[in-house]
Amino acid sequence: MVIIAVAALFAKVETDPEKAELALRALDSVEIPTPVNTDAFQPGEFLKFSIDYGFVNAGWAEMEVLSIVEYKGRLAYNIQTRAGTNKTFSVIFHVEDRVVSLLDMEEFYSLRHEKHLREGNYRANRWFTFDQEKNRAISKDYNIETYPNVLDVLSAFYFARTLEMEPGDTFHLPNHTDGKNYPLRVAVHRREEVTVPAGTFNTIVVEPILEAPGIFEHKGNVFVWLTDDKIKMPVMMKTKIIIGSIDATLLEYRLE
Repeated sequence: MVIIAVAALFAKVETDPEKAELALRALDSVEIPTPVNTDAFQPGEFLKFSIDYGFVNAGWAEMEVLSIVEYKGRLAYNIQTRAGTNKTFSVIFHVEDRVVSLLDMEEFYSLRHEKHLREGNYRANRWFTFDQEKNRAISKDYNIETYPNVLDVLSAFYFARTLEMEPGDTFHLPNHTDGKNYPLRVAVHRREEVTVPAGTFNTIVVEPILEAPGIFEHKGNVFVWLTDDKIKMPVMMKTKIIIGSIDATLLEYRLE
């Protein structure tokens, strides 16, 4: 869903050592926003989406704040997304993914991220953690320098929900995924009223864009409609892929 689409932006990033170092330094002079609405989401929040490939319903996705847990002495939001194809689409390409993040409740940085992916014949179970005091990203395969107050891609989405937004605003977020550091710019475009199966909402439209001068091309084409209020609940997402587009629309939700 949203997380899968944003993660797709990362797949094409250059990874040679020189450019990786430039990516790490790209946010050195950039002001990272501070969370404002720190109660934008709470345990018990549950969002379910329909995933459509063009005019064809392909499956579903869920985003849920499961609980508050203690991790290495810190309290964290335990956040999970799940996505899967329906029976018809699974005949063509079966997907059953689960992604989990721990987002520190006080500092709003990431503590741990894990992915369990089942996509066609592809299988992967990956995890990484963060030593935020030493700015390190750690997995069984690496221990590398990363950004201060770094976020994984799922935590970054929930972090963005805590921010105040106006059309024309941009803000930058430090991201790390699978051994690579990614500077991410989020552009706020416009306000728009939209109707989805869950209802009609006043929204604000945002676009995540990979951006680092002299390193990456702009790779946008992911647009997210968030409710234009304190909680910034996602109600719709559209992204272009190589063939066609993928849309996600909110079917139902529970906020606590």
